[in-house]
Amino acid sequence: MIDKILENLNPQQLEAVKTINGPIMAVAGAGSGKTRVLTRRVAYLIENEGIYPNNILAITFTNKAAEEMRKRVASLLDFSLQGLWISTFHAMGSKILRSEIHHLGYKNDFQIIDDDDCTIIVKKLMKEHNYDQKNFSPKITSHLISAIKGHHASVNGLVEPIRSMIIQIYPLYNKFLKDNNLVDFQDLLILILELFQNFPQVLKKYQEKFEYILVDEFQDTNDLQYEIVKLLAIKHRNLFIVGDEDQSIYSFRGSNIQNIKKFTKDFPEYLTVMLNQNYRSKDVILKAANSVIKNNRNRIKKELYSTMDGGEKLVHYKAETDEEEAYYVYDQIKKYWKNGVKLNDIAILYRNNAMSRKFEDIFLKYNVPHRVIGNISFYKRKEIKDIIAYLHLLINTGDDYSFSRIYNVPKRGIGNVSFNKMVEVAQNNNIKLFDVIDENSDILKGKSKESLLALKNTIIDIRRKINSQSLLDTYDELISKTGYKAMLENDDETADKTFQSERRLDNLNEFKSLLMEKISDYDINFSNYEILVNLLNDLALHEQAQEIDESGEYINLMTVHAAKGLEFKIVFITCLEQSLFPSSQSLMEKFNVDEERRLFYVALTRAKDRVFLTNCRNRFMYGRYMENLDSQFLDEIETEFVERKGMYRPKKEIFERPRQRKTIEINENEYVYEKVEQNVSVGCKIEHKSFGKGVVVAIEDDKIRVAFPSPTGIKILIKNHPSYEVINK
Repeated sequence: MIDKILENLNPQQLEAVKTINGPIMAVAGAGSGKTRVLTRRVAYLIENEGIYPNNILAITFTNKAAEEMRKRVASLLDFSLQGLWISTFHAMGSKILRSEIHHLGYKNDFQIIDDDDCTIIVKKLMKEHNYDQKNFSPKITSHLISAIKGHHASVNGLVEPIRSMIIQIYPLYNKFLKDNNLVDFQDLLILILELFQNFPQVLKKYQEKFEYILVDEFQDTNDLQYEIVKLLAIKHRNLFIVGDEDQSIYSFRGSNIQNIKKFTKDFPEYLTVMLNQNYRSKDVILKAANSVIKNNRNRIKKELYSTMDGGEKLVHYKAETDEEEAYYVYDQIKKYWKNGVKLNDIAILYRNNAMSRKFEDIFLKYNVPHRVIGNISFYKRKEIKDIIAYLHLLINTGDDYSFSRIYNVPKRGIGNVSFNKMVEVAQNNNIKLFDVIDENSDILKGKSKESLLALKNTIIDIRRKINSQSLLDTYDELISKTGYKAMLENDDETADKTFQSERRLDNLNEFKSLLMEKISDYDINFSNYEILVNLLNDLALHEQAQEIDESGEYINLMTVHAAKGLEFKIVFITCLEQSLFPSSQSLMEKFNVDEERRLFYVALTRAKDRVFLTNCRNRFMYGRYMENLDSQFLDEIETEFVERKGMYRPKKEIFERPRQRKTIEINENEYVYEKVEQNVSVGCKIEHKSFGKGVVVAIEDDKIRVAFPSPTGIKILIKNHPSYEVINK
């Protein structure tokens, strides 16, 4: 049995499995067999050391991973694993609370509520305290409360009047849960920590129970999870953590990369085991990944290596346009597909979801099976379907299906009862829902009637002008005057960007890019109305074509975040341009660029055999043309590991922090102004008095090109103009 447990382990893996006592930090590089080590260690503790299964706690991050670990451990042992705790943090919390929550004034038969339940409770409390739900979204408020409870957000970081509202509703929400014996998702951690901190006898019970503790993906733990693990392990000190700083990419979810350093401080006698033999990728891929990640500071140094053959160099292809980039990816995939590579073994990765659209369009055009993983297809995203419904209503006000989708988006105070009355009147009088809206009608009253009349008049007005202005102006007017754009902007402001409203705004801008492309396909004999009709028909056909058999073959399209933990034979990492990957927001702070670099490292190490890196000189995205520099990560790959194709030219600019000095200049018109000679360089951060913070992405003579966060985007400014200054922090 022991031979079975220890077979096929390399020397470092054996050390991690067989070192029984004391704290151990296994630095597990990508593809280094960390799950094998974790499961073999659990089996070894039970089989060789005689440790009772119920004295072992193994924590991982997903139910799927926990189930996989259970199966692997069971396959190594001949007896029941009853009593062995292999679970997620939240499942562990639920199990402990079932026995101990009475100490906190709850009953042990508490009910765990989901996000929808939380929103219903918040909505009830807001109504009781006279908060207008048109101005304060219950869903956003409930998400904010969850973020604050989980220590992912701070009340002090909110703007008024949101801050004052949260200060009142937050304690009322928690009181409501306790009074009704309810526990939300965050409570499964918060109440455990409260138990351990305030009831020493409870902590002692579980410290004695869990003699050996193992934690997977330790770099992804948040502050609450770290404190729970530390308190449980502090007695026996047999804490085994598996993690990799180089793969810490979830700070936006609250994970804290500093927890690894906390571990080394709280358990100073720890042993480090370096798991750096990779069993996934060809060696050239690993060498390229190593050459990039070494640029991050304050990391545990390691060099991944592989015993597999070196493999072919990475290919960097720089296209002239984003369309050429997408066609290049398609052509390469077609070659591999013809040579027998399964589509399931191919992945296209990008930094954010809006970047999938070009690739989706080409695959739809040539009927290539594909699937967007970890998110829905561009054309099926809520904001895109909403805007398509608005456009359908614009060309046909009798489209009841489209009206039913958007009549209350954004909120116009139309409840189900009122809408059902409208449907009844329409059916009884054989008219369309749009025509039910009438000044003299008594079906609707007050603000709801006013808001629907305003919507109807807006649609009629824009429809009337459709052939007298550009379709792009029509689109801008539609998303503006209907309040749809403002809805997303307000969500973004009140939720402190928690609910990805910025990404939805990006998708709206990307849909504008689609409009511009489609318009160019028609000649001047087509009216705007006819173009829009044809375009909407094309989109309907696209949506139908996307209904593929998911049990069959398909190309995988996903963000790099969604690809974490997965592997593919061939990987395309796309849209590699400064301000896209790394993102413009990350360039504001060097620490965030470090995380973007880790994200790129994760992308590289998803590949087994081949990596293609693509970008372009001119990108049409978010409704505008963008001319970005190559991503700085491309030049960080050592030249011996990558083959350059297309329009690539070595970068001459140096990313450095500039100095400032001021002079006075007199221009040709003898107008005196203060000139700020700031030695501006590519990569430095500036703050503009109107546009806010941005990153310099190109310098051209007396002009600079600056990337500001969406929706401002790229701006061309006069170099050394007093309207901005370099940020020295």
